[in-house]
Amino acid sequence: MTSPEKIDIGSLAGAALVYKDVASLDPVQEQIRILHLDPGWGSTPISCTIHRISLTSDPPPKYEALSYTWGDPKVTREIIVNGYLVNVTFNLYSALYRLRQPEDMRVLWVDALCINQTDVDERGQQVGLMGKIYSICDNTVIWIGEPPVDTWPAHWFGDERDHPSLRWLGDEFVYYSTLQEPVDPASVDIVFHVFANLRLIQDSHLSEQPLFKDLTGEAFAYPPDYNYYCSMMAQALAPFADSPWWTRIWTVQECILPQRATFIYGPVSIELPFMLQVFSALSGHMLDCCSTTGAQTHPELMPHLRKLGLAMRPIDELRSGRREGPEVSLWTALSFTRSRFATDDRDRVFGVLGLVNSWMREPIVPNYRTKTEEIYTLATIDEALSTNSLLPLHFPLQKDAHPDVPSWVIDWTAGSNVSLRLNVYQWSQTHYLQFYVSHKQPAHVVALDNNRVLEVKGRRCDRVALVGPPCKHGRAEEKRKVYCEWFKLFELDRNPSRAYKTGEPYLDAFWKCLCWDLVLSVDGSAEKAHFRRSKGTTDSYEAFVAFAPISPYSVFHPEGLSPEVREAAVRFDPRFDIRQPAETREHTPKTFITEQLIGGITLNTVMFMTESGYLGLGPAETQVGDEVWCLFGSWMPFVLRSTGKTREVIIGEEEKPLYSVLGICYVHGAMDGEVADDDNLPTETVYLA
Repeated sequence: MTSPEKIDIGSLAGAALVYKDVASLDPVQEQIRILHLDPGWGSTPISCTIHRISLTSDPPPKYEALSYTWGDPKVTREIIVNGYLVNVTFNLYSALYRLRQPEDMRVLWVDALCINQTDVDERGQQVGLMGKIYSICDNTVIWIGEPPVDTWPAHWFGDERDHPSLRWLGDEFVYYSTLQEPVDPASVDIVFHVFANLRLIQDSHLSEQPLFKDLTGEAFAYPPDYNYYCSMMAQALAPFADSPWWTRIWTVQECILPQRATFIYGPVSIELPFMLQVFSALSGHMLDCCSTTGAQTHPELMPHLRKLGLAMRPIDELRSGRREGPEVSLWTALSFTRSRFATDDRDRVFGVLGLVNSWMREPIVPNYRTKTEEIYTLATIDEALSTNSLLPLHFPLQKDAHPDVPSWVIDWTAGSNVSLRLNVYQWSQTHYLQFYVSHKQPAHVVALDNNRVLEVKGRRCDRVALVGPPCKHGRAEEKRKVYCEWFKLFELDRNPSRAYKTGEPYLDAFWKCLCWDLVLSVDGSAEKAHFRRSKGTTDSYEAFVAFAPISPYSVFHPEGLSPEVREAAVRFDPRFDIRQPAETREHTPKTFITEQLIGGITLNTVMFMTESGYLGLGPAETQVGDEVWCLFGSWMPFVLRSTGKTREVIIGEEEKPLYSVLGICYVHGAMDGEVADDDNLPTETVYLA
């Protein structure tokens, strides 16, 4: 028997040979290619054939879709495709090796093999079908990788079908307590223990679970002790939590769109609802009833749980949006996936198009001949015009790989390089929507000069007169130092109770700037957190008072403000006294949440004062002389800077002065339409470049 001919499927000549019998794909019939994975086991070569099907056929075609990450293109293995020997990445090889069945053929859709990667136009056309490919498949098989130790096959569902496995876990702990000799760790199926313990999170408080609390006692023992047990589980969970699958842009829609999605971790299968329910419950416990127990989670285990929790949240939100409403817009999909990576920057947008089920205008069509800058600009314009608002300008506008996009356009490549806290707090539109600075003034949004300039209208609020140092990433003491400098720069150390523009004490304006006068609440189900205004209540002040005496981030920390300055604040409110009894200074969930809220909102910001005496929190790049504007159609004020340049943005008209957008800001006392409704201020047309 002759050996198969070896070819390079990534070359034009090699692709022509592999796809010669299924070369053309009819877009009208929505044709795709699928893989017939031949049965096999052990060392027998992996072989498959490629076939052509139509997504519009009746009944729909039967196949599974593979969701995975390509891996290092330089690390490859050989498989047989249509009779030819081709190289695929090791990660794809591992997935196919694990997924093939001993006796039956398996039908899969695999992007690397079912799309001719050498044909740019086909790539764009097939990417446009991705949403349907994953929506109608029988199951998406999510390849996470192999666990670090051997484990028995298991299937986790997230419902009552898991109960026999949970009983088995309980029996194991009882069995360990009967042994006279220490348990050999190698005899423990620790991967089984990992997922069994995760499953328990759905059913009880953390303090009642062996993963979070040392429950050693009569008829209960760990193999061999609690700390070692947690360390073993951390090592078994690490490859699962650290898998690059959680960081790639394409994988989000690949698990959300199908009716069923299953994670494959070696011989272990985990249904998507299992993961969603576990980490939704864990988040609720951590934020509310079990925050103290959660904070004491084993230090080797906690990073993996946190990483998975952060990765599951956008999947949960987007999945709920598509199935239960509200509908998912392009901007919603982009903002929830901003921290994920893509090899091709255009895929930051193309990779979420399948999630979008609400287009107010013509949908964006994937085209790999279009420049990245154009795609990002179109995404911003689409959202602004679709919502008739300036909402897309509210998100962080820092530039990364594409500094030449207009200042009002988000460079989506920057999203994966910012901290998790910035992602959670400054990318969550729910807290922007607590305000409506433009009140009843209708939005005016016009794209000009080949989409390089945005014409908007608004009223100039004020000009920046004084700016504090920026609050950047750093440890608690570094942030506390910045807060203290802000406190002293605006002379709160001299007289914190002096009257602000609104009539309230200046200290009130200061702490309201730090948290935007918001509180972060957990709803009755203890599963989700949301922002709400504190206006008209003392909620945010009570949260600040709980935070101020004990948090290492607080200006009232012993190593923060001087004792003399703290005394002035204590006269304002005795609860700021760090010398109060220890039992009144407990680190409660409210304290933790306030600490997170202030830390998140102030990251990459400066505190500033305007010429008329407004106190505000704005972008870190803010300088003296920058202007604060109420732009119609916005929820927050903006800091704008004159570029000193003019341009003919409308053919035949005189050149217009151009402004760059630094970002949104919080201005205490000007967040509820005070400027927008002031008819003494002229309405001006502004050209943003």
